[in-house]
Amino acid sequence: MKKSIIKTVVLAALMALPMFTKAQTFAGITAEQNAQNTPEGWTAVELPQLPAITSVNTFNIKDYGASTSAADNTKAIQKALDAVPSTGGMVVIPAGTWMFGSADQMTSKTEVLSIKSKTVLHLCAGATLKLVEYGKAPNNKTLFIGCKNRKQSDIIIEGEGETSIIDGQGTRWWKARDNKETFDPGAMIRFEQGSRFMVRNIKIQNTPGVNLTISNSGKASHATIHDVTIYNPASDTKTEQPSHNTDGISIWGHHVNIYDCNISTGDDNVVCDDNAQYVHVWNCKMGTGHGASFGSFTNNMHDIIYEDLTFKNTDSGFRLKSQRDRSGDVYNLIFRNCTMTGVRNPIYIETWYNLSTKPKPSEAKAAEVTAKTPAFRDILIQNVKSTGTPYNKSAKAYFPIYIYGLPESPVKNVTLDNVQVEAQKGMFLAYVDGLTFKNGCKVTNTKDKNKLLESTNYEVNNLTGDYTGATSGIANINTNKQILQNNIYDLAGNLIKEKASSEDLNSLKKGIYIYNNKKYVAK
Repeated sequence: MKKSIIKTVVLAALMALPMFTKAQTFAGITAEQNAQNTPEGWTAVELPQLPAITSVNTFNIKDYGASTSAADNTKAIQKALDAVPSTGGMVVIPAGTWMFGSADQMTSKTEVLSIKSKTVLHLCAGATLKLVEYGKAPNNKTLFIGCKNRKQSDIIIEGEGETSIIDGQGTRWWKARDNKETFDPGAMIRFEQGSRFMVRNIKIQNTPGVNLTISNSGKASHATIHDVTIYNPASDTKTEQPSHNTDGISIWGHHVNIYDCNISTGDDNVVCDDNAQYVHVWNCKMGTGHGASFGSFTNNMHDIIYEDLTFKNTDSGFRLKSQRDRSGDVYNLIFRNCTMTGVRNPIYIETWYNLSTKPKPSEAKAAEVTAKTPAFRDILIQNVKSTGTPYNKSAKAYFPIYIYGLPESPVKNVTLDNVQVEAQKGMFLAYVDGLTFKNGCKVTNTKDKNKLLESTNYEVNNLTGDYTGATSGIANINTNKQILQNNIYDLAGNLIKEKASSEDLNSLKKGIYIYNNKKYVAK
């Protein structure tokens, strides 16, 4: 055979191979294994189990007919996703803008793009997966990106940073809501059933509705979300079209880690709903949105930690909300090491979510206690500072601390530890049983320094401690553990560092500790 013919054959064979470059190399999950940060007493979040990703099991959407000039690439992208073998593989979306989402191109009845188990969906740097405009995409709660038959496991959706984008073109959708047109979008990404999911290193923006949802009534679990930027306009913005019901990350299952994310939305930034358990959210930035939230569906919810978060111009910070017939026993909630600036409702707990106008506490009527009555208890808010809460005469918002339980089911056992919070009102407290202030808590009313409690304060039992900034020692620490010199402990008496040096003290996270039998404040 002539050399020229051999060259032609080899070149043709190479061109037939799926596109696979260094930029598309699967990073594995070593970084996530090292970042687990599992709280004491919890089991670790399980990570996706995937095969080695090579050129053999990597599929580029261009090889299946996708084009940046096409009006819709749904069928082509789905062909690439369907090409992934049962043993697993990766689908690559190259740089460029790729339209998808027309209802008439769907091959599934439940989601626009269906992902199988053991699949990595990888968006290269500069790749934008863009939903077609309102009127062409399904508008009946159909998921835009979901799991095939809604039940799959071991799935990763990833990018290469903020230039890897999923764009929902939501502006026209939000206008439809304002105009009372059909507005019933599904989530942009939803893992409904199964386990071991991951979303990382990507930007999600302008979604018609919820950005990312984990589970459906506890049927999905073990999810890791990190280095994800989510942006939708605020629900009350005056500079652009407001977005509506655009929750950032919505959790309805157990064992979820969320970290190193930056989230601004028109609804809850992160929210835990029914069956959310062992959820750990840390080191995230919250912009516009309704805060680090719980509810309003709060049945079977417990063991949730929000920590090391910053909030700027967010509607709420810690927000626990529910109502009669939508809840149950809710306990072991922690919100700590957080800083808030310009937040309207820094600490907000209510059980009257369904009422736009809430009754005066003195006029609130008790109802029969059922299995769905909100029963909030054992809440710790620790090492929190909030400044710059604006003023509004609203009777249900803009308080430094707002807790409004039910006459038949007061909010129980709330501890505020080293909480510094200011607003232009005093606290609103009603139907609370067991509210403890400790370690220098300070509530400041910048409009009337002598009014730290509003006159609506009603049925608050077992309120202890000081909230004027006075500090206390460690004599009241509730621990049977031995406290030794030169060791660092947390306020529960748990050992942090043995034989601590000055470097160890300087490296502590912001908070209050025990050192040499004295209180030590790390700033």
